[in-house]
Amino acid sequence: MLEHTTSAPNMATQYVPDDIRDFLLNHIASVAQIEALLLIWATPEKRWGISQIAARIYANESETAKALEGLCNVGLLDRRDGTFGLQTSEETFELIRRLRETYARHLIPVTDVIHSRSRDPQLTAGARPTEGDR
Repeated sequence: MLEHTTSAPNMATQYVPDDIRDFLLNHIASVAQIEALLLIWATPEKRWGISQIAARIYANESETAKALEGLCNVGLLDRRDGTFGLQTSEETFELIRRLRETYARHLIPVTDVIHSRSRDPQLTAGARPTEGDR
């Protein structure tokens, strides 16, 4: 019989650095949000419309609009004339770069962190799991 030795929380702890985990828990509520943020981060000089982003992240326009609104609400994006652009400090820009690298290498642990917010009613944006929860 196979023994299950790696749980999702353990994978997230092992592969997702603490500062990136905190960023995800405090700013990212869905995979659509992370995909939209990383797309816009890759071209910070460009302004994006909802339909352009939806097509690139393979989401419908309603889901994309909701994701973008959430990113605006937490101060990562700004909206002007129906387009969206990056609105971050240099420090946050660098954190997003590291997030992109982590997401590319460890997709499942990163998405597990994102989904942990919806699976655990005690875990909300701004709250981080305690050492005993990991």
